This record gives sequence, structure tokens and C-alpha cells, in this order.
Amino acid sequence: MARLSRQQLYLIGLTFFVSLLFGFSAKADSLDIVSVTASVPSSTPQETPITAVIFRGIAYPASVISILKDGVLAAEVPADPQARFDITLGSLSAGTYNFSVSGKDQNGVQGPPANFAITLSTGTTVTITGIFLGPTIEVDKTQVRLGDTVTVFGSTSPRSTVSVYLSSESEQAFNTQATHSGTWTKQFQANDLSLGSHTAKSKATDPDGSVSEFSNTVAFQIATTAQCEGKVIADIDCDSHVDLVDFSIMLYYWSKPPAKNSRVDLNVDGVVNIIDFSILLYYWTD
Repeated sequence: MARLSRQQLYLIGLTFFVSLLFGFSAKADSLDIVSVTASVPSSTPQETPITAVIFRGIAYPASVISILKDGVLAAEVPADPQARFDITLGSLSAGTYNFSVSGKDQNGVQGPPANFAITLSTGTTVTITGIFLGPTIEVDKTQVRLGDTVTVFGSTSPRSTVSVYLSSESEQAFNTQATHSGTWTKQFQANDLSLGSHTAKSKATDPDGSVSEFSNTVAFQIATTAQCEGKVIADIDCDSHVDLVDFSIMLYYWSKPPAKNSRVDLNVDGVVNIIDFSILLYYWTD
């Protein structure tokens, strides 16, 4: 067997060393000429820049938050028990978009949307923070008789202060407190409100001082003038009976100015007293 020269041994050793070190495929075509072909991994391709929008804010505990992108549903995620949400919309193209963020509370009541027009550049992430959706709002009845109560209620962030705004001839604000689960209620005596149509809306102030947008608006009516036409003057709640309900309404205003409920002042002298009670007894039916 022919002995290998020092040069040949050197080439064989070099080939073996390269194959161990780099894992490349190496092939010796002959002992005199060694050709090394290396499949060197190319450099890591540059990642495509992420173009995204992040929405962070407050809605209602355990609610479902929906995001519309140009009118089409893009995401639905739950808010946490503290009513917080954090939503990322990624894989967007550069351009201008109209986004709408809204939520449904645990009772399925839809709150008002927050709308944003955003222009994105490639590789840019826009973060929108401080969103505080207006409370959800409902009313327990739309037709309210004098002597009854009307309750406005809804959901917002836990332990927030909720301001309820009633509007008829003028607007008045009344405060109430949300529970640890975010529910809130405010009850009104129909006798304290003027006859006719009323609207109600609300906004919340979170314990950290954040103030929400306004809620949607709900409406109700209190014994309109038309409902009372043709009724005797002692039929204060306009139900065609003069009974204990009318008497209770009268007692509520006893020795007080009749405020907005002029029907309780039966002789229209500016105060509710024994004279009005006498008239009530005269018309008593039940």
C-alpha cells in the first residue's frame, strides 16, 4: 500500500476538521485535490415590521368588548372583573381606519361606543389608553303614574360614583354608588318629577378619578296631561279612582309647597293642607 505524503495527510486532516467544526458536507474527489462545499445558513431574514393598534381602558366587569374596524367586527374579548380591558389588533396595513370600541354588560345591555379615526404607518404601533366607556343604562318602566317610583339602573366599573342626569324642562344631576360588581341603581319618586316626558343619562367617575363618557339615553313619561284630562281634581294619579294612592301622594306633600306636581294642590293656593284633604274626601271612591 502506497504511503501518503505529508501534504496528503494534511489535506485529509483539514477536511475532517472542517466537517466536525461546521457540520458542512465535505467531499474529497481525490487525494491530491479536495473540494469543500459548505451549505452555510443564510443570515436570519429581517422580520416584517409589526403594524398594530392597542386599546386599553375600562368598561363593565366581565363584559364582552367588541372592536369594529371600518364597521366590521375585528375582535371580541372579555373585560376582567375590575372592568379593565387590553386589546391588540395586529397584522394591519398602513392606512387610515375608523375603529369603534363598545361593550355589553353581564345582562347583555349594550353601552355606547367610543370611536377613533387612526392613521397608521408601516411598523408603527399606536396605543390608545384612558378609554372609559359610558355606563350601560336602563329604566324599569316607560310609563309612570304619580305615586309610583321609577328606577334607572345599569353597570359601570366597580365602586364608581355614577351621576344620573334627568332632563325635562331643565336638567338635574343625582349621584349614586356602584357596587363591587359594578351595578348601580337610582330610584325616583314620580311625585318629585314634573308631568310629561323625561330623559335620563349617566356618567361614572372611577375611584382613581377617571371620568367616563356619557351613557346612552333612556326615556319615560309621568302621567301626561292628556292622561289626566277629564279626571276629577282629586284623582291625583289619574287612574280614575280617588283612593289611598292619592291620599299617600297628598301626605307626601303635606304642609309643603306642591313643587312640580301641581295636581296635589287641589285648591291651587300654593300649599297642601286640610282644605285639599277635604276636597279629596269629597271625591273619595274606594
